[in-house]
Amino acid sequence: MEELFAYSLLYSIGYEKYDEYREALDNLFCCTPEDEILLDLEGRDYKDAMLHLYQLMNELSFDIIKFGGQLMSELKTVYEESDIIGFSEKMYDLWKLLPDKINNEEPFYTLNYAGDCLSYGDEIRCCELYKCALNYYEDNSNQYKEV
Repeated sequence: MEELFAYSLLYSIGYEKYDEYREALDNLFCCTPEDEILLDLEGRDYKDAMLHLYQLMNELSFDIIKFGGQLMSELKTVYEESDIIGFSEKMYDLWKLLPDKINNEEPFYTLNYAGDCLSYGDEIRCCELYKCALNYYEDNSNQYKEV
């Protein structure tokens, strides 16, 4: 479910990952066909599913490490394809959408302030902060944490 939550957030800031979402949903559903949430998502159109997943993300407990790893992995691709100013604006928007239970934890909190460096011309520091956040789950041996 964490992977689906990441796709929902990306959709909310303008990055549609329809094929990746469908593949992830189908794989999850094949593994657990009795899961009523997944069955419900299978019957929804993409936009409705993204909105519903966003609501579920704020209601359900989930593995923050798995979610964060998936989200940062997807954001790396976005980062590599974007200019730093546009990326920075999108990351602030994404940070505002994160559930309150995680938005002030690293690496998520970095998405809130990394772009501030651009206001005083320090693009290098901005890029360093984003790279640190995007590589957070590769660089740290984190324990399972459910929120």
